[in-house]
Amino acid sequence: MRIRVTLVAFAAALFVSLSGEAQKFQEPTQDELRMTADPMAPGAPAVFLYREDVTDNYSHYVSRYARIKVLTDLGKEWATVEVPYFPGYQGKPIIEARTIHPDGSVYPLAMSEEDLLSGQRNAIQLHKLIFSLPNVTVGSILEYRWTRPMTGTDLRFFDKLGEADRKEALAGLGSSELANETPEWDVQQKIFIHKAHFYYNPLNDLERNVIGGLITHWVDGERASYIVFTQHLPAGFTVTKAPAPKLDFTLDIQNVPPIREEADAPPMDATRYRVRFYWTPYITAADYWEGEQKRWSKSLDEFAVPSDKLKLVAAEITTGAATLEAKARKLYDAVQSLENTDFTSARPEAEPAPMQVRRELKKAEQVWSEKGGSGNQIAALYLALTRAAGLEAYGVQIADRNGRIFDPNFLSLSQLDSLVVLLKIDGKDVYVDPGQKFCPFGQLNWTHLLAGGLSQGSKGPYYTPPNVSKDAITAHTADLTLSADGAASGTVKVLLSGPAALHWRQLKLTRDLDEVKAQFTGAMRSILPHGIIAEVEKLEGFDTSNGYLSATVKVTGQLGSPTGKRLRVPAFFFSGGFPVQFAADEKRESAIDMKYAEQVIDDVVYHLPAGFTVESAPAPAQLPWPEHAALVVKTQTSAGTIDIKHIFARAFVLLDPKQYPALRDYYQKLAASDQQPLALTAENAPTGN
Repeated sequence: MRIRVTLVAFAAALFVSLSGEAQKFQEPTQDELRMTADPMAPGAPAVFLYREDVTDNYSHYVSRYARIKVLTDLGKEWATVEVPYFPGYQGKPIIEARTIHPDGSVYPLAMSEEDLLSGQRNAIQLHKLIFSLPNVTVGSILEYRWTRPMTGTDLRFFDKLGEADRKEALAGLGSSELANETPEWDVQQKIFIHKAHFYYNPLNDLERNVIGGLITHWVDGERASYIVFTQHLPAGFTVTKAPAPKLDFTLDIQNVPPIREEADAPPMDATRYRVRFYWTPYITAADYWEGEQKRWSKSLDEFAVPSDKLKLVAAEITTGAATLEAKARKLYDAVQSLENTDFTSARPEAEPAPMQVRRELKKAEQVWSEKGGSGNQIAALYLALTRAAGLEAYGVQIADRNGRIFDPNFLSLSQLDSLVVLLKIDGKDVYVDPGQKFCPFGQLNWTHLLAGGLSQGSKGPYYTPPNVSKDAITAHTADLTLSADGAASGTVKVLLSGPAALHWRQLKLTRDLDEVKAQFTGAMRSILPHGIIAEVEKLEGFDTSNGYLSATVKVTGQLGSPTGKRLRVPAFFFSGGFPVQFAADEKRESAIDMKYAEQVIDDVVYHLPAGFTVESAPAPAQLPWPEHAALVVKTQTSAGTIDIKHIFARAFVLLDPKQYPALRDYYQKLAASDQQPLALTAENAPTGN
C-alpha cells in the first residue's frame, strides 16, 4: 500500500532524527574527574551524578541516560548495564556509551550487533539486553544512553492526509503499529543519586492527532480514558502534569538516598521510592474500588456457581456432618486432597499438557471434574461447594504479602493475586485458605495475613486479620549430657504448627526429603550455639495439615569451656533464634514485619558432669511488653540435672517505624536475659584441664 510504505518510512526517519539528537553526552567537570569520595554518600561504591528516564509515546521511543562515578572496586559492577528488551515485540535498542578516566581520557563503547548478540558479557537474556562499558577503573565516570524505538508507526502527519487516504492508512495498520508504553519510574536505586529527570508523554500520535484525543486503551475489558499515577517520593518532591492537550508528566528530583535493605521489613516493592502510571476507567479511588468490586464479585460468582452437580457432590461429602463447621471442614479436606498445580508444576516431572487444560478451566464444577487446578481455582471451588452446602461464604481477593503490600491508591486489580474464603459460622468469621496446600482449616498462610484487597462481603478495600499466637507454636526440647570439658551431646526434638509447619510441608511438595533435611539442618544451625553440630535424623508429619510437624535432631559439639573447677555454658540453648539486630541497630527506616504472631517454647534439660553442681542459673522471671510480647523463664534443679524453660510469646505482626524505640528497648532486655550463663562447680571431680 502506497500510504502504508510512506508512513513507515516517515516514522523511521523521524525516529533516527530524534534519537540522533538525544545521543549527545555531557563533558565532565574537573571536580567530577578528581572526585575520590562523596560527602553526600560516605563509603558509597558509586554514585549517580545524573540519570534520566524518558518514555515518549508521541515520538515513539523510550530512553535512559546515566552518568555514574565509580568510587571503589565494588562500584565497578555498575559498568554492566541491563536494558529491558523483548525481541520480536520491541524495537532494537540504540546504545552509546563511554568510560572517562580521571585524567580525562575517553574509551568509547565499540560494539557491533554481532558482539551484542553473541558476546559473553554483552548478550540478550530473558526480557533484557546486557552490555558492559570498557576499561573501567576506580575513579572512572560511566556514561551511557540507550534508546529503544517503540514497535509502532508514527502518525503525527495524519492530519495532513485527505479523508480517503486517512481511512486507507488506518485500515492497513495493525494493532502492533499503534505502540503505547506506560512506564514505572524507579526513582530510588542501590546507590545515591545527585540529580534525576523523568519524563512521560502518554498519548501517541493516533490518540492526539488522528482521532481527536479519544483514548483507545482497554483495562480488564473496560475502556480506560484516564491516565493516573501513584507516587512514593521523598518529602518536597512531586510529579507535575502539563495541561491539556499535551498531558505529559515530569519529575525533577535530587539527593535521593540509596535503597536501604533492612531485615524483617515489608517487601522492597512497597517501600522504595517510585512512580507508577496506569490507565483506568475511573476518576477517583472510591469509584474504582466500588465499580471493580462489583465486577470482580460477579466474575467470581460466575466461576464459583453452585451448580446442581456441585450440590450433589457437597451433599455426599458432608454426609453425617451435624454442624455447619463440620460440613465446612469436610468440604475443606475434600478440596485440599485435589492436585494443586501451584506446587506440582514446580516438579521436573510435571506434565505440561494437563496443566494447560487446567489453566483454561472456566467453572468450579470443571475443577472438581478434573480433580485439580491452581490454588485460586481450588479456593473458588471451595467457595462454590460451601454455598452448595448451605453455608454463608464470601470470596476475598488479596495481595500476597510475600511479594507486595496492597496499595488502595494503585487502581489496579493486578496487585490482587490470591483468593481466600470467609465463612460466617454461628456468628463468627472463619477465614480459610483452601488454595494453600496443607494449610489448616481456620488459618491463613502468613502471606495472606493482614493482606489487603477486596471482599464480597464488604465494600471498598478490605484487610484480613492477623493470626493468634497459639496457632503458631514452635517447641524445642533438648536432652543434653554435659562433660567436664564443656562438650555436649544429646537429642533435640522440634514440634512446629501454623505457618512454620506449613513452610516445610509445602517445601516437601517440590523437593525430595534429602534436600528438605539439608535445609532444615541449616535452619537449626541458626538457633543453636556456636560449636554445636546438628544432624537431622527424622522428619515426620509432612502429609497432613493437622497436628505438628516433628523433627528429631542429634546434636554434638563444644558448648562451654572449663576454668579451674568451674564450667560455664549457655543457659538458653536455643536463644540464637531472636532477631538480634533489633537490639543492635539504633535506627530503623522501614516498618517491622515479623510475618506472623507466634509462641516459641524452649525446654532444655542439662545432665551435669559427675561431681558438678549448679553454682548459678537464671532466676525465674517474667518480662512483659503489654499487648505486644512476653517472656517467661522457669528453672528446676534436681540431683544431677537442671531443667530450664524459656517461653516467649509475640502477639504483634507489623509495627510502624515510630514504634521502633520501644521495640528496641524490649529486645535489648531480651538479649540481656538470654546472655545469662549456667555456671557449674566441680567439688571433687576432675576439672577437665
